[in-house]
Amino acid sequence: MRVLLLLCVWFVGGCAAEQQRQELESTDSAQQKMSNDVDEAIKRAVERQDYRLYLTQGRRPVLPGLEQVSVESIKGSCGTKYLSETGDVIRGEDAKQDRIARYNFAKAYNLQMYALCKKLRRDN
Repeated sequence: MRVLLLLCVWFVGGCAAEQQRQELESTDSAQQKMSNDVDEAIKRAVERQDYRLYLTQGRRPVLPGLEQVSVESIKGSCGTKYLSETGDVIRGEDAKQDRIARYNFAKAYNLQMYALCKKLRRDN
C-alpha cells in the first residue's frame, strides 16, 4: 500500500514538473514572438517616419512603459496614437489576457520608439 502511494506521488510530481517546463517554454516563445512583432512594427513605423507612441484609451490615458512621463509632453514632441481595444471595460478572462498582451506590446514598442524620437529631436 505504501509503495502504491509513493508511486502515485512520484507520478504526480513528475507531471507537475513537466507542466512547469512546458509553461516556461511557451512563455519564452510568446516573448520571442512579441519581440519580433515589436521589431517589425518599429521598422514599418520608421519607414513611414511615424514616431508616435501608443496611448491607451479610457478616462485616464496611459503611455505603456512611460507612465512617469507626461502625456502632454509626449504629444508635443513625438505624438501619440491610440492602442485599439484598451478602453475602461474588460469583459471576461480572454479579454483580460488580450489586454495584457496589448499592453506589453505597447510598452516594448513605446520604450524603443521613445528612444528613437528623442534621438531624432536631438539630431535636429
